[in-house]
Amino acid sequence: AVPAKETVSTAPLPLAGHTVVLSVDDGYHSVFTNIYPLLKRHRMTMTLGVICDYLRGGSPSYGSGAGFVRRSEVREMVDSCGIEIASHSLSHPFLTRLDSAAAWREIHDSKVILESLFGEEVLTFVYPYGDLNARTVRMVQAAGYRMGRAVREGRFDLETDPWRVPTVELRLETSLETIKRQVLARPVTILLLHQVVRNPRVFTEWPLDDFAELLEWLDSGGARVTTLRRLHREWRQERLGPVLAEIAAAFPDDRKRLSFQDVNINATQAPHAR
Repeated sequence: AVPAKETVSTAPLPLAGHTVVLSVDDGYHSVFTNIYPLLKRHRMTMTLGVICDYLRGGSPSYGSGAGFVRRSEVREMVDSCGIEIASHSLSHPFLTRLDSAAAWREIHDSKVILESLFGEEVLTFVYPYGDLNARTVRMVQAAGYRMGRAVREGRFDLETDPWRVPTVELRLETSLETIKRQVLARPVTILLLHQVVRNPRVFTEWPLDDFAELLEWLDSGGARVTTLRRLHREWRQERLGPVLAEIAAAFPDDRKRLSFQDVNINATQAPHAR
């Protein structure tokens, strides 16, 4: 008898076309012990908001007893998973309560320190506590960042202000099913996490078992997991696309090919210029 021919399903994966960013704040040591091994297993990455003073052995003003990742551990995660290092300030203050000189040090100096420690340009700033106003946004822009991630609900699309990027926050009371519905409902989802632990007790912690199941669901469903830095690059290119098309139509010239690298984004009068 001739064995039956196996059939291969051609049905699209349920999360194909969906993009997720895992944006992890503060750099608790549980990032290295609990999140990182799962990222390696699924060949995924994340954006890690690092507080410089804690990376160098400081302790938080809000009394957390948790430890924080060290430089060597962050370096390993960069080399192994290609994580993005974002600045989460020097000491995690409420920036709007500081005078301008102190706020500038928190924003600017943290970028300089992280770039010197890891040899990579730091392009994303994560506002401590999500605390921001027009002054802090101007400072983030002036310091050379390309994106500011806030702590507020909202969708990420072409109309998003890149200096106030919204998130979906995973808190103690947030169920896995709620997160799945959020991801399914939008093409791009930025998930905000702080600590992933075995037995969560405070509002910024999320269950390790749920996190493991979430990554398995994203992986098996065909979702793309990326970083805020890469997301911003794609967002910028999508916004510039129509501008480049208009330029090409207005000034046809077969001898010159326009590319994103050829265009000064400030000269295009884009609403969020560098």
